[in-house]
Amino acid sequence: MSSGSLFDSEAKQGLNFKILIIGVLALVVLCGSAFTLYWYSKPVGPSADEVLGKEIRDTTVMMLAQPSFSGEDFRQQILGNGRLVKYVRSLKDAYFTYPKNGDEDFNKFLAKYFIDKSKIEYAKDENGQAKLGGYTLNVPADQAYFFRTSLDNIQIEPKQNLSFQLKDATYDVSLAELRNLGNNSELYGGKLIARIPERRDEPQFVFANHGIMVAKPGEPSLKRLVDELLKNAGPSREERIQKLVDFVSNDIDYSFTEAVGTSETLKRASETLMTRSGDCSNKTILLASLLEQIDETYVLLYCPQHITVAVPQGNFSNENNLDFTWNQKPWVIAETTLPEFQVGKTRVADPVRLTSVNYVQDPKNADVIFDANSFEVLKFY
Repeated sequence: MSSGSLFDSEAKQGLNFKILIIGVLALVVLCGSAFTLYWYSKPVGPSADEVLGKEIRDTTVMMLAQPSFSGEDFRQQILGNGRLVKYVRSLKDAYFTYPKNGDEDFNKFLAKYFIDKSKIEYAKDENGQAKLGGYTLNVPADQAYFFRTSLDNIQIEPKQNLSFQLKDATYDVSLAELRNLGNNSELYGGKLIARIPERRDEPQFVFANHGIMVAKPGEPSLKRLVDELLKNAGPSREERIQKLVDFVSNDIDYSFTEAVGTSETLKRASETLMTRSGDCSNKTILLASLLEQIDETYVLLYCPQHITVAVPQGNFSNENNLDFTWNQKPWVIAETTLPEFQVGKTRVADPVRLTSVNYVQDPKNADVIFDANSFEVLKFY
């Protein structure tokens, strides 16, 4: 081995190490530059407000498309003179009409509710009828604009507050609150179809689980309504309950259309308030939702072709014998379909219809419905 071979080898190793360090630093700089470029050039996702606005728009359009659940007052407060006459959910196509009372009003309507006017398709006049997408307007073409656009082209101001005047109170609700009710996040929820216990040689029957539609405690719009209703109520529990029963029985009209329909119509409390009408099912859901806001104990009683609410008797009298024993405790019926009904006092023409209880439910556990006689827990589809 030569005298300088050892020093030559160390020099080469030092040089290689420096080259390695330079390479690593260059790689770090390159990767950092690439990451920085990606970070500033990547698409920016929608903000939380934009996501909420889209959800509010979608909920509002669906409500406009179902006037039996939202009501004419809702439509007027949202669209003014405009009408959403059909929504094809599978295609996300919305069909609108607007009266032909001047181009200026119509252009203001378009500017307010639609993002891009070029994405609006107008109906064609065929023999005096406006036809569009396989649909025909039921009024002459010269009396109304008939057009369609996609859901994504519709814009709804998300911070709107709506107001519905009833006889004894005003129901104030925001579109954001209706969105939360519409997606059922403010409801107890659960399985929809309950099965009646099977009996030998008897057909299998089913019925709708009403408890899933009851609003949870602290739902803002209902809490405000209850606070208004009870501001002049007496201090006792019985007076507060009676005040809520008065409101539902007197201010909400009984809907014979819902009662005799071929299928069960279940509405959220907000929908019953906006339409100001409901059958026994929807009046019961409304009263239950209001009782939730004052943390009152109650149960739903499923009777033959009827449903009602019962509350612990407490200091209520039982002059009308509309009572029910459950869990070894006395309960009295708070009926909502009879105007001026007084809990424990008002007599009804057919008391057996209210006291022949088949099933009992506490909506706080909406997927548990008891057979009132056997105490068997029903199954669900």
